[in-house]
Amino acid sequence: MPRIALLLIAISLLAGCGKGNVRPQTPAAAVKPQAVVITQRVYVAVPAELTARHAVPEGPLSACPLVAAQRRAVIEAQNAQLQQVESIQGTEAKP
Repeated sequence: MPRIALLLIAISLLAGCGKGNVRPQTPAAAVKPQAVVITQRVYVAVPAELTARHAVPEGPLSACPLVAAQRRAVIEAQNAQLQQVESIQGTEAKP
Protein backbone atom coordinates (compact mmCIF):
# COMPACT_ATOMS: atom_id res chain seq x y z
CA MET A 1 0.00 0.00 0.00
CA PRO A 2 2.77 2.50 0.77
CA ARG A 3 4.19 1.89 -2.70
CA ILE A 4 0.92 2.90 -4.29
CA ALA A 5 0.78 6.05 -2.16
CA LEU A 6 4.35 6.97 -3.13
CA LEU A 7 3.55 6.31 -6.78
CA LEU A 8 0.48 8.55 -6.66
CA ILE A 9 2.46 11.33 -4.97
CA ALA A 10 5.24 11.07 -7.59
CA ILE A 11 2.74 11.16 -10.44
CA SER A 12 0.94 14.19 -8.99
CA LEU A 13 4.24 16.04 -8.56
CA LEU A 14 5.39 15.22 -12.10
CA ALA A 15 2.04 16.16 -13.65
CA GLY A 16 2.88 19.85 -13.43
CA CYS A 17 6.34 19.52 -15.00
CA GLY A 18 6.88 20.94 -18.46
CA LYS A 19 4.04 23.46 -18.43
CA GLY A 20 6.51 26.34 -18.16
CA ASN A 21 8.29 25.30 -21.38
CA VAL A 22 5.24 25.86 -23.60
CA ARG A 23 5.69 28.98 -25.73
CA PRO A 24 2.57 30.91 -26.73
CA GLN A 25 2.24 31.63 -30.45
CA THR A 26 2.82 35.30 -31.06
CA PRO A 27 1.04 37.27 -33.79
CA ALA A 28 4.44 38.25 -35.26
CA ALA A 29 5.02 34.60 -36.18
CA ALA A 30 1.86 34.44 -38.30
CA VAL A 31 2.24 34.44 -42.08
CA LYS A 32 0.93 37.52 -43.85
CA PRO A 33 -1.13 36.83 -47.00
CA GLN A 34 0.29 38.04 -50.30
CA ALA A 35 -1.35 38.40 -53.69
CA VAL A 36 -0.23 35.88 -56.33
CA VAL A 37 -0.60 36.52 -60.06
CA ILE A 38 -1.56 33.44 -62.09
CA THR A 39 -1.00 33.54 -65.84
CA GLN A 40 -3.46 31.51 -67.87
CA ARG A 41 -2.93 30.92 -71.57
CA VAL A 42 -6.03 30.90 -73.73
CA TYR A 43 -5.76 29.65 -77.27
CA VAL A 44 -7.72 31.02 -80.19
CA ALA A 45 -9.95 28.47 -81.88
CA VAL A 46 -9.34 28.04 -85.60
CA PRO A 47 -12.55 28.50 -87.60
CA ALA A 48 -13.96 25.34 -89.20
CA GLU A 49 -13.74 26.76 -92.73
CA LEU A 50 -9.95 27.00 -92.33
CA THR A 51 -9.69 23.32 -91.44
CA ALA A 52 -11.97 22.03 -94.20
CA ARG A 53 -10.57 19.21 -96.31
CA HIS A 54 -10.31 19.48 -100.10
CA ALA A 55 -10.87 16.59 -102.45
CA VAL A 56 -7.82 15.67 -104.51
CA PRO A 57 -8.65 15.77 -108.23
CA GLU A 58 -8.05 12.54 -110.09
CA GLY A 59 -8.45 11.49 -113.69
CA PRO A 60 -7.12 9.42 -116.58
CA LEU A 61 -3.72 10.01 -118.14
CA SER A 62 -5.36 11.63 -121.15
CA ALA A 63 -6.63 14.42 -118.86
CA CYS A 64 -3.25 14.88 -117.16
CA PRO A 65 -2.87 18.63 -117.86
CA LEU A 66 -6.42 19.31 -116.64
CA VAL A 67 -5.96 17.22 -113.46
CA ALA A 68 -2.60 18.88 -112.79
CA ALA A 69 -4.22 22.32 -113.04
CA GLN A 70 -7.01 21.24 -110.67
CA ARG A 71 -4.49 19.86 -108.17
CA ARG A 72 -2.52 23.09 -108.33
CA ALA A 73 -5.71 25.05 -107.58
CA VAL A 74 -6.39 22.81 -104.56
CA ILE A 75 -2.81 23.25 -103.28
CA GLU A 76 -3.04 27.03 -103.67
CA ALA A 77 -6.37 27.05 -101.77
CA GLN A 78 -4.80 25.00 -98.96
CA ASN A 79 -1.80 27.32 -98.80
CA ALA A 80 -4.16 30.31 -98.55
CA GLN A 81 -5.94 28.60 -95.64
CA LEU A 82 -2.62 27.97 -93.90
CA GLN A 83 -1.69 31.64 -94.27
CA GLN A 84 -4.97 32.59 -92.61
CA VAL A 85 -4.30 30.14 -89.77
CA GLU A 86 -0.79 31.58 -89.34
CA SER A 87 -2.25 35.08 -89.08
CA ILE A 88 -4.56 33.90 -86.26
CA GLN A 89 -1.91 31.82 -84.48
CA GLY A 90 -0.29 33.53 -81.51
CA THR A 91 -3.08 36.04 -80.93
CA GLU A 92 -4.86 36.20 -77.60
CA ALA A 93 -8.44 35.09 -77.27
CA LYS A 94 -10.87 37.80 -76.21
CA PRO A 95 -13.34 36.69 -73.55
